[in-house]
Amino acid sequence: MQTHIEKPKDHTLIRLIKKALSDDKLIFFLLALYTVAAVGIPLFGVLLPKVIIGYLISDNPTVTGITYISIGFFSVGGTFYFFKTFLDRFAYPRITALRIDLVRALAVKLMSVDYKYMESATFYEENEKAFNATNGNSNGVEGIYHKLFEIPRLVIIVLGMSIFIGMKSVVILIAIFIHLGVSALVSVKVQKYTYSKKEILAKGQRRSNYFARTSKDFSYGKDIRLYSLKHRITENLKKEVEGYINSFRIIKNKEFALGLLSVATLLVSDAATYGMLTLLTVKGMSIADFSMYLAAVTSLNAHSSEFTGNITFIMNELMYVRDLYRFLDGDLSEESKTRNKVTADINTPMEIEFDNITFRYPGTDKNIFESFSLKIPAGQKLAVVGINGAGKTTLVKLLTRLFKADSGRILINGTDINEYDRNSLYKMFAVVFQEVNIIAFTVAQYIACSLEDIDEEKVDGVLKQVGLYDKISSLKEGKNTLMLKIIDENGLVLSGGESQKLAIARALYKEGSCVIMDEPTSALDALAEAEIYSEFDELTRGKTAIYISHRLASTKFCDKIALINETGLCEYGSHDELMEKGGVYYDMFTTQGKYYNDGGDAA
Repeated sequence: MQTHIEKPKDHTLIRLIKKALSDDKLIFFLLALYTVAAVGIPLFGVLLPKVIIGYLISDNPTVTGITYISIGFFSVGGTFYFFKTFLDRFAYPRITALRIDLVRALAVKLMSVDYKYMESATFYEENEKAFNATNGNSNGVEGIYHKLFEIPRLVIIVLGMSIFIGMKSVVILIAIFIHLGVSALVSVKVQKYTYSKKEILAKGQRRSNYFARTSKDFSYGKDIRLYSLKHRITENLKKEVEGYINSFRIIKNKEFALGLLSVATLLVSDAATYGMLTLLTVKGMSIADFSMYLAAVTSLNAHSSEFTGNITFIMNELMYVRDLYRFLDGDLSEESKTRNKVTADINTPMEIEFDNITFRYPGTDKNIFESFSLKIPAGQKLAVVGINGAGKTTLVKLLTRLFKADSGRILINGTDINEYDRNSLYKMFAVVFQEVNIIAFTVAQYIACSLEDIDEEKVDGVLKQVGLYDKISSLKEGKNTLMLKIIDENGLVLSGGESQKLAIARALYKEGSCVIMDEPTSALDALAEAEIYSEFDELTRGKTAIYISHRLASTKFCDKIALINETGLCEYGSHDELMEKGGVYYDMFTTQGKYYNDGGDAA
């Protein structure tokens, strides 16, 4: 799924610097102090050999003298190193905070893009590296900041050493920078080639990570053992890892081939350095100066390599951070493209009409609905039934505007749903999906979907309605108990059926003008299911209700039943009307009834 995100107007590096200036100006003061402290350290490494050797070849060298010289150098150098390290450690968490702010921005963005992207593997593959740009301390956004923190120090040292060595031998300097230039060029070529393969690498990483996570996920433990899935999972993991490694091997082979050029220029650089220094020594330069210039060349090589490494690292990671900013800037929501949005009234009974709807999922070639029409009067309780894959859940996704129909209209109280403000539209629906995702909130926070201003009495009321009040009240913290064990090791873990009841309680607390239940009792036992059915009228009083199920016996309490299949709306009517008709619904109901207990009533 192509996201068609426009290129940012500002250069990515400029945006990062502006962000640092805006968020934490103290970092720049720390950078200045750090640079001053760090620049002095290599100077001691260059001068120490000259001073020591010069002293040793003097007339009266002593152990005491050497000791004093060493102590003096190491004391001053150690002081500089201490301040360098202290300032680096002091600035580090502040740089991390800059990245964390972008983690927050990314999370907000991901939760606000159109839902269709959440079900697209292609979308994640296209943006995997952009998402990863905020994932670590040593890559992406934070990696660039750390490298930028080092750049002023390296620039000063490289310039200083270059001038110092160039005044003695321009040949050595030229040889060093030819090698560094070739090394930088090779690195840039490799990084660009790697970036061009980002989607292939992201796909391989996503697939291998899936099987790796599955092998460590306790929730799969029973299935893996009882169905002997260990071999299948490990073989799939091996296959995906091999595919990922093969893709990575191609990149490394190219890096190796290009790296041979860097090795050749390194040999030339070393030959020029030792040859010229030896020649200068033969011509009268002292051994002490030879050692000093050799140390200076070594320092220049090291710091120049670090400098070019930092620059190429920044250039590489900027490609992914640029993608991150493109994603953050991108308009991935249909909401922003429509003006004059209608505000929904959650207190008005909801009339729903699907008018000639055609829809297929992005990236597929099969229509789920084609010219589908259905009208649901305000206050009606409608059951939507049909075989798996008929489009029952898709109907809910279209109605709640998680997906947009390709053609046709969906009307709510006569207004096209695309004209409604999205957040306002969401408030109209209280939805319970078959798959319940418990979040690590307290029970009350989960039900109220809020961290504050929670109506405690209302929470108690919906817990009683779904039959969870006694269980929750028996807990030490009651409805303030944190769920799951990922945050609190003593967190509450509910069974599948209890989780579905909790989801129903959340929907009841919301009080939307339309209640939608998509297989809401699939994990409940027969008694619990019957209890929910018996209270369904009360739970949905004054609201339009849509009940989706493949259990036809659980739909008899609804006013009307819509049976859909691959052709669209197949049959429509009350339970008695459809049974009297003797069509598809009748056949499905009687077939399912054979699997229930004797008694004649399949309910």
